[in-house]
Amino acid sequence: MLYAEDEGEVFLGRSVTQRKNVSEQTAMDIDNEVRVVIDKCYGQARHLLETHRDILESMANALMQYETIDAGQIDDLMAGKPPRPPHSPSSLSEKAPVLIKPDTDASA
Repeated sequence: MLYAEDEGEVFLGRSVTQRKNVSEQTAMDIDNEVRVVIDKCYGQARHLLETHRDILESMANALMQYETIDAGQIDDLMAGKPPRPPHSPSSLSEKAPVLIKPDTDASA
């Protein structure tokens, strides 16, 4: 089954040479099903945002305060706790990773 429209000859204009591979009814059915999916997903997203508005606002406030938030802070927010301060870059280990090279002794 093919549900697409032919591109037609561009130089003549699309409305003059356009051919459809589906009937008007099939095109309407496809459009209606797409609308159902979009409306359902929109409804679910809206419901989640409205139900968890307190978390959403806490997350927005944390972003305003810290500019970025990490996974631990998001976990705090999702648990209903205030987010912990972010880790400062100076508190993290600043050592370069040590690379261990395999023994390349050719005489073995």
